[in-house]
Amino acid sequence: MSSVDSILSMQSVPSFFGAPIGDIEDLSEEKIALTGLFCDHFSGGEPGARYAARQLRYASLPLLIHGQNISPSNNIIDIGELNVFPIEPMKTQSILKEQSFRIHQTGAKLLALGGDYSLIPALVSGQLKARPDSDLKIIRISRNLDTVEISNPQQKPLNRSCATRQLGDYCGGSKSIALLGVSDSSSLEEYEYLVDSFVRSAQQLSSSLAGLTEQILDGLPGKNISFYLSVDVDVLSIPSIRSNSPYLGTGLTPKQLTSLILELGKLPIIGADVTGYIPDLDISGSAASVTVVEIIRSVIEAMSQESVLCR
Repeated sequence: MSSVDSILSMQSVPSFFGAPIGDIEDLSEEKIALTGLFCDHFSGGEPGARYAARQLRYASLPLLIHGQNISPSNNIIDIGELNVFPIEPMKTQSILKEQSFRIHQTGAKLLALGGDYSLIPALVSGQLKARPDSDLKIIRISRNLDTVEISNPQQKPLNRSCATRQLGDYCGGSKSIALLGVSDSSSLEEYEYLVDSFVRSAQQLSSSLAGLTEQILDGLPGKNISFYLSVDVDVLSIPSIRSNSPYLGTGLTPKQLTSLILELGKLPIIGADVTGYIPDLDISGSAASVTVVEIIRSVIEAMSQESVLCR
């Protein structure tokens, strides 16, 4: 039995980055609650993202990613999976909001991993309920805008195509949203909703990150602002992961994305998610898992930083 197999056999219940496994009662201020979302199909996408949390727990084991046993950060706790009802979208929306509310009531920050972007507005709604005095703004990293207007929200309560618009409605309108890494192929109708938003394309971000966080803060109204960071790995440029193919300008490289996330750590981030895992990356083997693990690590670091930009 190899040393890796030996460690895996001893750790029968893997956790994100080897973090201690706990429950809401174990959370407090300065802690980051890591949780999985076992649900991925409300937007009609391909199945597979629901398994991200399980894959990432194994892929992020310290021995596997470092070649040695390194202690996890002392501010993260794996609280397992959030409860969902895969065939009942309205019930799922309600229960996710309640769970997010209970987690944020402890003073901890929530980082949700896996699942579909359509679930995120429910988590943000719960966060706002727990912190009614918070002036929460949204930073969304994705190639998609997801600002389509849904005419019947009761019929389609969970759909990623309108998730950004939902977040805007919760947080004071489109002026409260910063969208980073977007593709120029998005429709004109979607851009119209974002007329007051801070929007930067992947091409603009790949050129320079200088002054980005200051620009985001200057463009947002309000005082005592805090941020929710939503990251979708669809923003990645696939050829840059698969091989040494040249950058095509259609997304960010993994290094550019992690640099962007760490730059955003200058801002006070009190909640986050990473969605859009396999099969969205369309790559096989361990490359996808290792790539996403490094992205998540940068999000944890950004959430752990003491913000240097706030007002």
